[in-house]
Amino acid sequence: MRPSIVVWLFMSGLLLKPVALLAHEAQTSFENGVRAFSDGQYATAVTSLSQAIHSYPRYAQAHYMLGNTYYQQHEYDKARRAFEQAIDSYPGYAEAHYMLGATHYQQQHWQAAELAVRQAITLYPRYEEAYDLLGSLAERQEAFPKAIEAYQQLVQLAPGNVDAQLRLGLVLEKAERLDEAKKTYTQLLRQQPQHVETLLRLGLLAERQKQPQEALTAYQAILAVQPGNVETQYRLAVLYDTLGEMPQAMATYQRVLDLQPTHADASLYLGILQAQAGEDAAAEHSYKQALMSQPGLSEAEYRLALLYKKQQQLSAAMELLQHVVERLPTYAEAHYNLGVVYVGLKQYRQAVKAF
Repeated sequence: MRPSIVVWLFMSGLLLKPVALLAHEAQTSFENGVRAFSDGQYATAVTSLSQAIHSYPRYAQAHYMLGNTYYQQHEYDKARRAFEQAIDSYPGYAEAHYMLGATHYQQQHWQAAELAVRQAITLYPRYEEAYDLLGSLAERQEAFPKAIEAYQQLVQLAPGNVDAQLRLGLVLEKAERLDEAKKTYTQLLRQQPQHVETLLRLGLLAERQKQPQEALTAYQAILAVQPGNVETQYRLAVLYDTLGEMPQAMATYQRVLDLQPTHADASLYLGILQAQAGEDAAAEHSYKQALMSQPGLSEAEYRLALLYKKQQQLSAAMELLQHVVERLPTYAEAHYNLGVVYVGLKQYRQAVKAF
């Protein structure tokens, strides 16, 4: 949720024009408060705006700016009261309703937030930020149909809003409306063919829909413009791995590690492929590298233990497997292999317990 805080609204004239008969001192205090707010001098802004309100208690703009000042300092109770005073002074104040909704959002008062934001939209039907906030509210409550409706409205108002289209696609995914999500991402790419995050979502979506070639195309499109994109290199490696294309997978996992040596999962899965290829020394190095990057990574400990078991380094295998089953008591394969190791070490009573 990204409430757009306000000075630009004031300067563009969307806020109320000051009442002509305001006392000069109220107007001066208000202007001083706005300047202080713009400079990030919030304590000074509070003082000046409070003076303006003291001089003219129904000064809606001053209440509104005071609310924004408190909002910026995360003093949400004070901000809420200030926005309510602004609305009481001028009920048609769309921006105040919106910021009241944003404040309720921060306090997780979902129903109150929705009421305030919907009132802002009633007063100003083309209020893009309000639709954005309405969508965020619905997402936080996992009310995906409401979120989809809000983001669709936002996209209609602002067809070029890439973030809105992307968020619509993400919510459609959460709602399991995958074909609609794919259509949304595809439309977005017509506007920005090299939009990396959208290409990534298309790739992940294609993987979910068991369409590996489409995923491959999406990931390769990203890497054509961002060859150093670690996340995409990793997803490409996993895809090759899933397709059983071992040489490509190993080479791509290695590229991930060249870019980010501490990528634990890339080290782990490279080690698994190396072990499958009979490259035991390389696999051992990869598993150890994974554990250096992420100490306690259970799958790396388990795979390293299997390697030691194969090499008859049974004491080392036992120690690792004990760690794994202690951390993951329901890991059946780890229990079984620990039992086998105990048998090899002639610790039969322990073996019975492990099995």
